[in-house]
Amino acid sequence: MMDKKVIKHILLLVFVSSGLLYLTRSWLMSLGIMMILLLIDALLRQYDNKRRQKWLAKQREEMEEQEELKDQQ
Repeated sequence: MMDKKVIKHILLLVFVSSGLLYLTRSWLMSLGIMMILLLIDALLRQYDNKRRQKWLAKQREEMEEQEELKDQQ
């Protein structure tokens, strides 16, 4: 089952695409704009995941250092 975040994202994309279709009145132009928006969305997700993984690695490192200090005492 999809979680609420995915459903909201899909609904937002449907809303934007229908709005583009209404504004441009052209399937091809709407499709092109939607593809650009999806590309930007994918790149932002990739950047966020990379940033989050670096933060998690840093947190793990700090926890390991703290455990080593406790073991030494």
